[in-house]
Amino acid sequence: MSTINGIGTTLLGISTQNERNEATATRWFTFFYLPIAPLRRYTVCFLPHKGSGFSFQILSEGSLNWREVVLTYVSGWLLMPLLLFWPFPLMVPEVWQSLNLPQILSIPFMVFAFLWVIIALWKLADWHEYRARPFNPKNLSGKATEEKENSEK
Repeated sequence: MSTINGIGTTLLGISTQNERNEATATRWFTFFYLPIAPLRRYTVCFLPHKGSGFSFQILSEGSLNWREVVLTYVSGWLLMPLLLFWPFPLMVPEVWQSLNLPQILSIPFMVFAFLWVIIALWKLADWHEYRARPFNPKNLSGKATEEKENSEK
């Protein structure tokens, strides 16, 4: 699974991980990061990973969870665009004037709107990556080290 500029396949709809770092997730075909088509539902184990992205091992396949599919479409096509681009209609001079907003604030608001999109995209990418990280990497990578330390005592 990989994407280039948001085009390709990725895991979305990742459930909360259990104590063994296992979760369910749906493999989606995405176009510019927007979910286009759900492909398969998996039970996966997320592995420790360095750098950006996440590593996982597919444990089993399951049927699509249609509730999760609908929620992914709603968040990907409605909520995320609203979250990202809500300031842009206010950048239209006619809208700004019709709302009787002070003209002196229009340029600072435009700067704010562009910064908002950049920061929101950055934080959303971090959130997506964080969701797939093992919540307790010690469970996977530190177990052997912990046992070794205990045997040395």
